Amino acid sequence: MAQTEIRHASAVKPISIPVKHDVNTDNWDRVQTFNAATSQPMEKVYEIGRLAKMAFDKDILEASLSITQLEYGTMASYLQLSGDSAEPGAGLVLSDFDDTRTDFYLPGKDVYGGTVEQTLWMQQMSLDSLGLEINAEEKIERSFELSGDFCKIAREGNKYLIFKTDDAASGTSGNYDIVVSDPAPVADPNNAGVYILDLWRIRSGVATQLDLTTDYTYDNPTKTITIIAASAQDHFRIWYTAASYGTSGDPTSLNDVDDYYLGAENVTVTIDDGTHTAVELDKLTTLSISATLNRINQSKIGSVDKFRDVEDYDVSISLGGYIKDYTIGEVLMLQAGQSWGIIDFSETGEVDVIIKIYQEAAKSTFLIGYKATSVEFSDTSTNFEANSFGDGPYTLTGDSLLITTTIGNL
Repeated sequence: MAQTEIRHASAVKPISIPVKHDVNTDNWDRVQTFNAATSQPMEKVYEIGRLAKMAFDKDILEASLSITQLEYGTMASYLQLSGDSAEPGAGLVLSDFDDTRTDFYLPGKDVYGGTVEQTLWMQQMSLDSLGLEINAEEKIERSFELSGDFCKIAREGNKYLIFKTDDAASGTSGNYDIVVSDPAPVADPNNAGVYILDLWRIRSGVATQLDLTTDYTYDNPTKTITIIAASAQDHFRIWYTAASYGTSGDPTSLNDVDDYYLGAENVTVTIDDGTHTAVELDKLTTLSISATLNRINQSKIGSVDKFRDVEDYDVSISLGGYIKDYTIGEVLMLQAGQSWGIIDFSETGEVDVIIKIYQEAAKSTFLIGYKATSVEFSDTSTNFEANSFGDGPYTLTGDSLLITTTIGNL
């Protein structure tokens, strides 16, 4: 592609960094939309006897990130968000995303494969929700919503965002030096004398953000970070900007190994009442899952950070399809396959919904699955229009979702 005055989507690639875990960075593959936004809440301050405002009272910055991604059967993106280097034995559940923080950066090049011009950096983002959308004859799609308090654009002489890690050797005690000369850090133009933009220590599984002077120092002539009071096996995660990527080279890469996308024909959906044989829902035309981590968003006295703890979870499943024999209603009555005479929606119980996604329509190679446990009937409708087939969508609600690439976990 010829060089243009505006940036094309082929000239950017999202990369994530688990902030609080000893996990490598990763490129985000199969991304369809990447929408980063930031806003500055503020209030005009007035006083009696004055017409014009005295000042703006600025609140903590608000940043948000929305990502849609084609489902391609791997856990890579979920593991970045959970801070895991490999899938836990029982799979991932919503609580695995509670305390994690993820940085996203987006190198922006002049053209595909060209020269970096700037880097968008969304720091310490919390996962607020994730979703799965399956529609007949369409590609399966994931979605992610994240929020945070920081958004920066690295440009000009600071345009390359660098992330490095270091592990203190056995026997380390006291001051510990880390040389960051390849590439060399460039000074933060907004903060005189500051070169290291973020630094975290992980000790015995606990992540702590370190402060300049109190926890570490930096000597620019020698490009040396000196950690104060380091211990053996400490893991350090370091961010700074530079004038190049150094010998490590461009961090963006293409993935041509995994599937490019997976279609709805590769999916089986079953609903299980826990007592009778699980029923496969073979008349669905749409299915969506929305899992929300309900976080508080409260400022702290004496701090520019906010509480982002999770209070609870909401999982909503929408099932859309044609009406025939009310199979779903029978399962919700906990009478799957029993030819139940009356479906009374005031008498429904808890069921499990399981989505299995395979590599092919023949469903011989399992790739990834989703399981919502103990969901309840929320609402339904019966809809007919003249000269058309009727449809009867259902919505189920709960508070748990399992994601796994091990079929036995389902």
